[in-house]
Amino acid sequence: YEKKYVVEKHFRIQTLGGLVEAHIQDDTGNLIKVEMGKITFRSNEIPVRGNEREVVDEELDINGKKYRVTCLSIGNPHCVIPMADISEEKARKLGPVIEKHPIFSNRINMQLLKVLDRSNIEIQIWERGAGYTLASGSSSCAAAAAAYRLGLVDNEVNVNMPGGTLFIEIRENNEVYLTGEVEGVCEGYFHADLERKIFGKKS
Repeated sequence: YEKKYVVEKHFRIQTLGGLVEAHIQDDTGNLIKVEMGKITFRSNEIPVRGNEREVVDEELDINGKKYRVTCLSIGNPHCVIPMADISEEKARKLGPVIEKHPIFSNRINMQLLKVLDRSNIEIQIWERGAGYTLASGSSSCAAAAAAYRLGLVDNEVNVNMPGGTLFIEIRENNEVYLTGEVEGVCEGYFHADLERKIFGKKS
């Protein structure tokens, strides 16, 4: 929108996870709502090993300690763990163990969840293959959806992370929408050789 590749405030983006809709919410293009897809708690769709089921408020043993976890997929897998107190230290300690736990056949992202009130939660994030993460759109959606499914919050939730805050809406058909402010952090260009090879452009 900023570079004028699209000029309408409502447009679609083709991603590896499918086609998503984006809605520019202001005149600057800094506030954007994105359709994030549908949530599923089905074990075979996440995936989580064991009998086919919804993985909601299950007990999981981590190094001899029992945790209550809710797992889901929004195109990628997530394990959400509600706690009274969360911290970066806890996320860094639990994240690597949960990511590679044998029950998760394709590894998994982890969110430690603290409920502040019916409209606000706080999370700490560990992403599979990336490690400790300051902010994540899909993790925000996963944590909000898990908290909503557990009856801890309403269907509209502010998700607070060390890297910022996002607003999540969960609709009746399990569709999730994310709204947040964006800003550019870098800009790059394709080398002329790559443009010729990939796009067939002449120098």
